[in-house]
Amino acid sequence: MPSLLTLPATSKDLFRVVVETPRGAAVKLAYEPKTQVFEYSRPLPIGNTYPYDWGFIPSTLGDDGDPLDGMIIHQAATAPGVVVKCHLLGAVRIVQKDKGGPEFRNDRYIFSPHKEDSPDEPVARSVPKELRAELEQFFLSSVLGTEKKVKLKGWKTAQAAAARLKKGVKAFRKRARAS
Repeated sequence: MPSLLTLPATSKDLFRVVVETPRGAAVKLAYEPKTQVFEYSRPLPIGNTYPYDWGFIPSTLGDDGDPLDGMIIHQAATAPGVVVKCHLLGAVRIVQKDKGGPEFRNDRYIFSPHKEDSPDEPVARSVPKELRAELEQFFLSSVLGTEKKVKLKGWKTAQAAAARLKKGVKAFRKRARAS
């Protein structure tokens, strides 16, 4: 069985997002490619839960050496390993610093699921201002108690975020060729 990390990042004009941690979880789960399972990573700070499904975009590589991160804005909770085809809404630009390491970009990409059973339903094209503020607070509070420091650097449009995702796909391909 191929790894979830190597699924194509896109399908037509949609992005694939692999759910690692479902909406409502009070712990962070992480996909372990060697064993192909989702492992307990760490608890969130007391009172925090994931507001939406959280995961990664396969066949991408970020500055931290991991696949690019994505959050799917929808009202349902799925389960680890579910792959959702999504429309890109934008991204919050984040600079992260892990203990003893350099600063690096670690943007969070925001998606809405493609609704295959209702193709005429309008698709959201951006993240509403109120939701942006709530997501920013979640991203700041979710790293409390860890050795990670994050700085929010504003929001990117879907078009600008897509360009950064394409860079992540190129970085993944380059690493795959070098392996």
